[in-house]
Amino acid sequence: MKLSSLTIGGLVLSGTWPPKTTAQDDRAPVRPIRIDRAIAWALQDAGISLTTHVPATGATDIFDAHNKLVGTKPSYAFNEEVAYTIAHSAALAGVRSAAIIKSHGLAKAGNSVIDSLTLGNTAGFVAIVLDDPEGRHSDSVFDLKTFLQGTGIPFKISRRETIYNDVLESYLWSEELGIPVALLVNSEMVSLETTCELKRLRSPEAKFRRDPWLHVLCPPLAGYQHKVFQARLARMKWQEIARPQMPPIPKGLPPHWRSEAERFVPVFEVFQEMRPKISVACGDTGLSSLFAFPPFACIDTCSYYGGSLPMAIGFHLGGFDRPWAVTGDYAFLAAGHMGLIEALALGVPLKVLIMDNGHAMATGGQPIPPGVYEQLLNGWRPFVTQIRNPEDRSAIKDVLSRAIESSRIEIISVRFRS
Repeated sequence: MKLSSLTIGGLVLSGTWPPKTTAQDDRAPVRPIRIDRAIAWALQDAGISLTTHVPATGATDIFDAHNKLVGTKPSYAFNEEVAYTIAHSAALAGVRSAAIIKSHGLAKAGNSVIDSLTLGNTAGFVAIVLDDPEGRHSDSVFDLKTFLQGTGIPFKISRRETIYNDVLESYLWSEELGIPVALLVNSEMVSLETTCELKRLRSPEAKFRRDPWLHVLCPPLAGYQHKVFQARLARMKWQEIARPQMPPIPKGLPPHWRSEAERFVPVFEVFQEMRPKISVACGDTGLSSLFAFPPFACIDTCSYYGGSLPMAIGFHLGGFDRPWAVTGDYAFLAAGHMGLIEALALGVPLKVLIMDNGHAMATGGQPIPPGVYEQLLNGWRPFVTQIRNPEDRSAIKDVLSRAIESSRIEIISVRFRS
């Protein structure tokens, strides 16, 4: 039968169903069941390894149904941007994942949504978004479709009769394009019934490979990465797009960044030495993430401001042991600290390396008000280690070594303030 359409902005794509990568079970067709359970079955049959969720009408029904089906205890997230990033990062790491959130929550996660399209994913990633077009369960009426068109994310509007297949289709489209896909589900539809014929998707044969041209989002690579994104959508051979030259760090940076980056060199020289013991290192917008470039190669992925912590959590849940998040103090205050809450709730032994220079140097040196950073760290005092002398390589190595061997959260703050 004909595959219902998938929309990318104003572009409608189509294909056939079932695709070649789908193997149908010999299980009998399912009798009429609630749509939340049908989606749960589809997630199981798609081989989803991770679902994230922030409580919301309709979305929670789906999330709880999936956890009940697979026999796991639900773990509810607190922030949609963090939840979306964790699920996307797990898919980037190489396991199929889902974020189950409502329309307003996806808008809250907008920064991560946009960056995830550029980063792409290794295995399928679908955001199952509960739409509330009449504002019956929300603080306001929100035009989700127009919002999604603005972000550029491929999306599909589900139907009651095809909801099970809609989920499976979305994962196959995500893996075909190599980018996230959104599936819109009307929240009023969740309690209704549907029928479906069960089938399983074959497991993706994909593994994350370090590629800073694709996975480190920053101004020197932005133009190239956007061309890759456009080529993916058009199903062109994006691999043939010429790659830009990476700037050597710190000499290749603009003068107003270079002097500050030079102060980080001793820390990253030690970090580089420890890299064989670090499975993955995630960064976010800021000078520290530019140490992904030669001669250091210290950072593997980089997205939005403060996104390094939830991204590292996602990689851990995707199979990478004891991940590292590398960030700056301003980014940590802006959004990164929210990842610590999820790491604690999920029991993830996250390692965080913070460059504490008291400013947002990448955007002009805007200062952090006195005492704000220190107050936030005080709340995590049992997990915090301070490095007061950023040029003491021996002390840095000792602290990093102990953190690598630790089985709990470790927060290392390196002070660059005079």
